[in-house]
Amino acid sequence: MITTTTTNAIRTRFKAQIADPHSLMTQYDNQDMAKPDLPWCRLSILDGESFQTEIVRGYRTAGVMIAQLFYPLGTGDKAARVMAAHIKAAFKSVSVSGIQFQTPSVKTIGRRDDAWQVNVTCPFYVNE
Repeated sequence: MITTTTTNAIRTRFKAQIADPHSLMTQYDNQDMAKPDLPWCRLSILDGESFQTEIVRGYRTAGVMIAQLFYPLGTGDKAARVMAAHIKAAFKSVSVSGIQFQTPSVKTIGRRDDAWQVNVTCPFYVNE
């Protein structure tokens, strides 16, 4: 299971690198939020498997960070793709507070209710 320290470090980096500088309203896991104006983001951190490793003499826990971006319909996909590129650059192959982020991927989901959705998925692991 991913620790609170790890989830807080991921959220802190996302807020500092993406949400605040780009004025992107962001909903974090299990956070109440009235339906926001578009664009907005839902940031989720999903647990993966843990296993014992000889290399670091401890345990390695994997996880995935998913940023779901929602943009207005009928305005094209450029703004969503630009934001996805910012997220990808901020998390690609960096190490933060002991968290090793791997290569993010971008996937266009398309129309979702009243918004255009693009997801950025970034796998990571942390050694304990």
